[in-house]
Amino acid sequence: MTAKAMQNEAALVCAARLGDKEALRLLLTRNWAWLKALVYSIITNADDVDDVLQDICVRVISKINTLREPERFRPWMAVLARRQALRYRQRKSQRKVSLDEEVAGQQCDYKAGQLLEKLERKEQYQQIMQAIKSLPEKYRQVLMLAYLDDLTYGQIAEILDVPFTTVQIRLLRARRMIYNKVSRKTTNKV
Repeated sequence: MTAKAMQNEAALVCAARLGDKEALRLLLTRNWAWLKALVYSIITNADDVDDVLQDICVRVISKINTLREPERFRPWMAVLARRQALRYRQRKSQRKVSLDEEVAGQQCDYKAGQLLEKLERKEQYQQIMQAIKSLPEKYRQVLMLAYLDDLTYGQIAEILDVPFTTVQIRLLRARRMIYNKVSRKTTNKV
């Protein structure tokens, strides 16, 4: 983020703290994509992301006045988002639905020739998603922010409040872990 954009964001934070609803809307809109990626990296269920984002918006609106340094809005919002997503994940794990019930509820109605190809792609997609979900959270967060929102390493470092090189290392390790898990499953089938 450029210095001018940071100043603009800090000015929006100050306006939002004074009750400017448009400034608050702009802050949320401009940061929505990375926020969504961050939440997904924690809860790993696309169907629940919007519920968590709604909770985060309520938190941001009610807590914007507690932000002491307006120029640190992104890291502040990232902390709020992580906490809210972790709370949601914890509540959700207490009322988990079995995978068998979920799969049984979904029926496929494909042509016979296309079914095999689609199932293979789905299986490969599921292997990759399972590998991503099994990553330690710090690696999954960097990966999701990098690929779902096309953020630069510098922007990711700012959001997660870690050094630039840490982002690079975590992304490299995340890619390796995914590759190793997916390639192991593929070679075990052959």
